[in-house]
Formats: sequence, C-alpha cells, structure tokens
Amino acid sequence: MHVTRPSGLPTASRDAAPATNSICFWAANLGLAWAPFWLGSNRPIAWYVNALYFGGLVFLLEASRLLWPQPLAVPLRKIAFPAFAFLGISVWIFLQAVTWTPIQLHNPIWQLESQGLGFNIPGSITINRPETDIALVRLLTEGAVFWLYLQLCRSPQRAYRSVQVVAVIGAVYAVYGIVAFYVFPGTVLWLAKTAYLESVTSTFINRNSYATYAGLGLLCALGVGLSEYVRGAAQAANSLVRQGAAFVAATAGPAGAWVAVAFVLAMALVLTGSRGGILATITGTLAFAVLVLMRGRGVRAGLAVLIALVTVGIAIFTFGDLLATRLLQLGFDATDRLAVYRLTLLSIFDSPWTGFGYGTFRTVFPMYRDSSVGPVGMWDMAHNTYLEIIQGLGIPAAALFFAILFGLVARCAMAALTRQSSSTAPLVAASATVIVGLHALVDFSMQIQAVALTWTALLGAGVAQSWSSRQLS
Repeated sequence: MHVTRPSGLPTASRDAAPATNSICFWAANLGLAWAPFWLGSNRPIAWYVNALYFGGLVFLLEASRLLWPQPLAVPLRKIAFPAFAFLGISVWIFLQAVTWTPIQLHNPIWQLESQGLGFNIPGSITINRPETDIALVRLLTEGAVFWLYLQLCRSPQRAYRSVQVVAVIGAVYAVYGIVAFYVFPGTVLWLAKTAYLESVTSTFINRNSYATYAGLGLLCALGVGLSEYVRGAAQAANSLVRQGAAFVAATAGPAGAWVAVAFVLAMALVLTGSRGGILATITGTLAFAVLVLMRGRGVRAGLAVLIALVTVGIAIFTFGDLLATRLLQLGFDATDRLAVYRLTLLSIFDSPWTGFGYGTFRTVFPMYRDSSVGPVGMWDMAHNTYLEIIQGLGIPAAALFFAILFGLVARCAMAALTRQSSSTAPLVAASATVIVGLHALVDFSMQIQAVALTWTALLGAGVAQSWSSRQLS
C-alpha cells in the first residue's frame, strides 16, 4: 500500500519506516530460529527471553508508526473480533490471578487452606497464581508473534519468505536431529538424553512435540515447492509438451530443491516414531492436497500434489520401521490417557464458568487423580490441549478462545481456495492447523512454545494474505 509522506521529511526519514519493518521481520525470523534451540523453548528462561524479545519487536514496530506515521498494514477493523476477543481473554486471565476480585468468584480451595493453616490467605479465581501468571505471559508472547507476522506479511514477498524461512529452519533442525540420532544418540545438544533414545527428537526432549514441529516445516517446504511448480508452468505456453518440459525443469531446479527439503523433514518426522505426530502430519498433507486440487489448477497442480504425497510416502516406507514397531506393540491403546481425560472432564464440571485458572492443570489434576490412572509417573499435562484450556479458562472464555482460532483458520482456508495470487501462506497456515489441531487432541505439542510460536507465525502470515489489496483499500 502506498503511503504519502510529508515532502519536508529528509530521504533517510522517508525510508526509515520500511527499513524498520524489514528489520522487525528478519528479527522475528531469527526469533523463530532460536525458539526450538533451547529444548523447544520449554523452559522458564526461554519463556521470559521470548516474551521480552518478541514483545520488544512489537514495541519497535509500533514506535516506528508513531515516528514515521503510516497506517496499519491490516486495519484493526478487519480483525476487530479476534483482536478484542483476545484482549478480553487476556484480561480475564489477569483477573483470575488477582486477589481483589469478588470473593464469591474465588476457588473454594483458598478458604479450605486458610482454615487448615489457621490464618487468612488471600484468595483468587485461580488455584495457582504463579502458574496462571506465566501462562498469560506465554499467551501474550504468541499474540505478539501473530501481530508481527500479520502486519509485516501483508507484503506478499514477506509472506512467501516467511514460509520459506520456516521450511529452512525446520530442515536445519531435522539435519541436526538425524545426525545426532546416528552419531551421538545419547545427547540432546550438550545434555544427556534420558528418554526416547530410539527416536529422533532434534533439540526437543519429547519426540511427539518434535514430530509436530517437523510436520510444520514439511508443509512449508511442500507449499513453496508447489508454488515453484506453478510459477514454472505459468511461464510455459499452453502446450502440453512445454508444460511437461517446464515441470521437469522445475523439478531439476528450485521446486526439486524444496522437494528435497521436504524429504529430509519427512525422514526426521518418521524417525521420531511418534504415532500421533506422524498421523497428524499425514492428515495435514492430505488437507494440503485437497485444498490445492479444489483450486482447480489442473494437471500441473495434480502432478505437484502427487510428488508431495510420494515424497512423504517414500520417507514413511523407507524409514518407518520404528513407527511400524510401535503400532504393532502398542496399537492405539491409551488407557491412562482416557482416564486422565475423564478426570479432567469431571474437574471442568466442578468449575464450569470461571475455571481453575489458566495453565494450572498440574496443580488441579492431583486433586482428582484416582486408581483409574496408573500409579507411576506425574501427569503435568492432560495430553489434550482443548480440555486443559476449558479447565483453566472456564467454558465461556474457552469457547470464545476457540471461536477466535476457528475464524482465523477458516479465513485462511477460504483464501487458499479463492485467492488468485499469494495463496501459499494461507494454504500452508490452514494445512498446518490440521496438524497442530489434531495432535492437540492426544498430546501437548501446542504447549511447547517452539511449536506454538512457529504455528502462530504461519497463521499470522496466512491471515495477512487472506485479503486482496482491493478488499483492504
């Protein structure tokens, strides 16, 4: 969008705003590259570093708008509902953790604790204020990443570049994971590896979380590869022979390089042995293929989708021994998880309106744990992100939260089907959501910040490209 600037400004000042945008964009990409490094950013120090880093980038971006006036790339009116609903949910979480809300809203556990100790303890809606506070910080960090990519990726070039960047970052971590698996399988970075010695986990501790992360990178590589095929075919004449020649040339050139990146990511994914992560990624890849074919791009799209599916299929059949072994040995039985789901639902019914406090599952669950769950191990995650959100926020706020996400993803899916150009980012965002959405039903990958931030960045870029220039004018 062209912005008229006062003619009295010096050239350096006129160029400062776009330069700041570019700095913020590449700095945000560096943040995405860092996020998986520190064990998937699943440590408090990483949460605070990411909060300060991405929060600082939002501050820099918005400060530049004040210094060099320019409109929002995506006007607030276009995202009014998700923006104000997210603000409302954030305020609600804040209120859950303060002690000056009406005592009628406070969880009864505070009164019981006061009676047991013999002195008054200030109550709150949440049963664990520090856990709710840090969960709010993490949520706001994800909101900051979404805002950055929403505003910075209104540029089609940046949106496309963001998909490329996630694919490249994912490939780097995949290569490290594969090398580590075969060369020094007993370590994660410089730390001793105490679990999943038989699986590729890259810099993550949990193979399931890494599988989800690898799946996101895989879809990004497939999205860029498809775009390169379409671009090559568009430059050829309407001759079947020339179209075929363009397809072969693309396979030997940029498109083939991205297919190779996808294969590396697929190899790392399969070597995780994560049943849920692999099946979720396969489903996301199928969703990707369906969206592409529904666009009606004919033979070249069909061939590109075929290559995508064959790439994933070859990786599965070549490196899928671990997955097959786990399926044969364990099947899909998860008795303990089903028991945890049942107990989590019971806890939701005990506090359906206000919740127990966002991010407090590890404190709530021991109060409900019974003999239906095996005696070994600590359950600090429900292995179902949806149930945890409802338990923490309460049903009304959780429903609003899910409505935000559904609306944004639906916008990306519609754009993937209808946009005549710049559809790669919405296509990838919609397909990637299938991966994280399905896996969140059976695991906690979306609660690992590296996964959440990467998906949020893709969603922001996808939503940014869901309108044409005419629709935003």
